[in-house]
Amino acid sequence: MKKIKLSWNKADYNSLGLLSGNMSILHKEGISLLIMMDLLLELPMRKTYKESIKIIKTSIIEGKSLKDSFNEFSDLYPEFFVGMISMGEKSGNLATVLKGVEDHYNKMNFIKSTIKNVLSYPILIFLSIIMLLIFITFITIPNLYDFYINLGIEVPFICKFLYNFVNYIKKDFISFQIYFISWGILIPFIVYKAYIKRHLINLLNKISIIKEFNEFIFISLLSIIVKSGVNLSNGLMYSATSFKNSSLKERFLLLNSSILKGKSISESLKDHGDYCKYTTAIIKLGEEGGSMDERLNSLSNYLEKNYYQI
Repeated sequence: MKKIKLSWNKADYNSLGLLSGNMSILHKEGISLLIMMDLLLELPMRKTYKESIKIIKTSIIEGKSLKDSFNEFSDLYPEFFVGMISMGEKSGNLATVLKGVEDHYNKMNFIKSTIKNVLSYPILIFLSIIMLLIFITFITIPNLYDFYINLGIEVPFICKFLYNFVNYIKKDFISFQIYFISWGILIPFIVYKAYIKRHLINLLNKISIIKEFNEFIFISLLSIIVKSGVNLSNGLMYSATSFKNSSLKERFLLLNSSILKGKSISESLKDHGDYCKYTTAIIKLGEEGGSMDERLNSLSNYLEKNYYQI
């Protein structure tokens, strides 16, 4: 199937949450797909999403399924979104599935905003330090060097080194740029991608707060899948495609592999050992008590509350 490209295509969690939530409500009210598409255009979404909805409506008129119509815009609608819609159509439980998709993207949007807010201050401090170093190197050091020379005092080594460095940059700025881009950006980037990245990610995933964050995201999405009533294995596979985070992706793939081998969710989580005892205990209670969706939802809320108290 030919994929349609729009300018500045990029998945937006806020727009996806708005779409899936309102589609769930409209579908539950018995609104036809064509009228639904017209109503969705009134939502405060990104322009690219409104443009895609117009084309999706045309595809539906041509007889395509909702899944195939959305799949034409793979950059805007991730595989998880399209896959969940497909399972909702097949199971006849589309409204419930869409509500679960809304919960997922609203939570992801909240987490993304929280991370941005947390990182904004350190980034501002880092940029301020860089600007201060540039000011010291290009303004303060030359003045300090002249001050030492005028007084006939021996110039300290570090001051002389920085002074010569500044003069080199001023005299041959093009060569400096080439060296800086090569040795300061390209080579470190290549070394990082080839040798350091995997080890760094593995090291970070062992840090307690990151492990708890990954566990919270995993349980939250597992709760949405179970509550939606879709096929668990398919839901896990689509969930694995939602993340670039290799640790989260591996959690979904390992659980799916264990389930296909006949193991229960609690047995699988115990085998892989990346989950706290409380998580595995609550899930086991849900499996034995027949209220898995309620247990997972309660567990998700507990982990979220616990995580933000750290």
